[in-house]
Amino acid sequence: MAAGGAAGRKAGGRLQVRKAAKGGWTSAKRAAFLEHLAATCNIAASARAVGMAPRGAHALKKRDAVFAADWAGAIEAAYETLEARLLAYALGEGEGEAEAESEGEADGVVEGDAAAELRGAHFDPRVAVQALGFRKRGGGSSGGAAGGAGAGTLCKRVSLAELEAVLVARLDALDAQAASVTGDA
Repeated sequence: MAAGGAAGRKAGGRLQVRKAAKGGWTSAKRAAFLEHLAATCNIAASARAVGMAPRGAHALKKRDAVFAADWAGAIEAAYETLEARLLAYALGEGEGEAEAESEGEADGVVEGDAAAELRGAHFDPRVAVQALGFRKRGGGSSGGAAGGAGAGTLCKRVSLAELEAVLVARLDALDAQAASVTGDA
């Protein structure tokens, strides 16, 4: 197959190679889209960041298994980042440090830099918990379809204090488990 082209077989068995469409999903655009997606978990914003339409990203995902697998990996990475931010928030390491970090790096920020956008973004732990709950119920890209297990399940709304108490309790349990494994009890 020619570089940047697409291949297909004609009815007669001959191989037909054609050039990729102008303004299409180049390798650079795919990589930038996936990087932005991994940082933001936002398909529409990631597509716009590379000058493409979200529907085009979905169409590419449908026809390209490698891109679909990379997409799932990017979504998984985004959820892991979200979990880490939520944990940092619960431990009191959230907003102040993130704001100081974004101010210190403001000189090197370019438009469309997903990581820089996230550093400066307001972090709402309630939204983060809802997003992670959506993933757990199978609504995320690595989970099942929208009608999968847990579809239609209502989320229990909790106060920020309740959320922090649950997270701290889980962290204490993890500390106790780690201490028992290492013998530091």
